[in-house]
Amino acid sequence: MKVSSSIKRHQQGVGLVEALISIALSSIVIMGAAYSTGKILTSQQQTNFQYIVINELQARLQNASVEQKSKWCDGTEVPNIVLPKEQTPTDIDVSCDAVDFTINNETNSTLNRTISEQQPVKFEVDSTLLGGKLTVGESL
Repeated sequence: MKVSSSIKRHQQGVGLVEALISIALSSIVIMGAAYSTGKILTSQQQTNFQYIVINELQARLQNASVEQKSKWCDGTEVPNIVLPKEQTPTDIDVSCDAVDFTINNETNSTLNRTISEQQPVKFEVDSTLLGGKLTVGESL
């Protein structure tokens, strides 16, 4: 059977157009996968930095002496930490709040008093490398 020349003329380049469309769609899918992989790796790196800094701050809180903690709370000494991928130390914000408790005894008013209790030391580090503010310790 003989194929007419008009059919051949109209079908020329169809395979090339299909190939270009498939390459374009494939490249869009590959670019999307590369972008999402990059975001995942950035998020994982930030999480790893956070764990490193949290462990360092916890170790510093646990190993600090009473005198050192009182210096931090008084503001006479400011602790600092060198964050991953940085050369200069970053100051740590220290919170040492006190809570006042009032005891009221209706039968014996001589027992009424206010007790001030020091809360545990709380560290805060603010850095874009960590994704914002990172807090170790807590207060009431």
